[in-house]
Amino acid sequence: MHKILKLLVAAAAIGVAPASAQNTFASSGGALGDSVSAADVTALLADFSISAELRGNPSGGSPSLVATTDGGAKFLIGFFECADAAKPAGCKQIMVSTAQASGGVAFEDLNAFNGRSSVTTVVYEPTNQILIFGRNIFMPGGIGRENVKLQIALFLSDMQQFVEGRRASAKSVSFVATPKLKSKISSMTAPATDEAPAVSVSLDRSAEIEIAIANSLDVDFSVKAAE
Repeated sequence: MHKILKLLVAAAAIGVAPASAQNTFASSGGALGDSVSAADVTALLADFSISAELRGNPSGGSPSLVATTDGGAKFLIGFFECADAAKPAGCKQIMVSTAQASGGVAFEDLNAFNGRSSVTTVVYEPTNQILIFGRNIFMPGGIGRENVKLQIALFLSDMQQFVEGRRASAKSVSFVATPKLKSKISSMTAPATDEAPAVSVSLDRSAEIEIAIANSLDVDFSVKAAE
């Protein structure tokens, strides 16, 4: 994992000049420009040997990619501000997110994670008693393929460290009938307005709940390069 991250960091750094004058990151993998499609992201994930399935959004927004690592960990790629929402394509923003059951996790754990993670933010969603981890990636101004790959790799690295920490402390991930914690952290459940960036993949949380149940402490978020 560390070797892959070093390679991605180097690739992103090489591409900064001279394209930095236009806020673009050219790289050996090519530039994505100022928008992205589901097909683009599927190809990026394939470089990590991660499979992805396009799934309709029950709230009526753009479809999302449900991705699965070789280690069985599941996460979502949501698409926002798209020129063609049905495909989706021409999207100005994507959100990488995943979820786990909140049982056994204190707010101190969440605050500690938010303080040390590379790119990821976790919030407690009290209605369904799940933890939602997310990373927004914005395209306007131009962005390189390797830069997007780096951010996804860092997100998955953050998740792997979180899972390993919970596994080491033997904290339960079972759902509880009545949560013992009150939410002190901003939630991602509010629908986005035209003025604010979208932060929710599915408003009814069906996808996140499904993923939270699937993401036990036995799953592996580590990524590897495709052979």
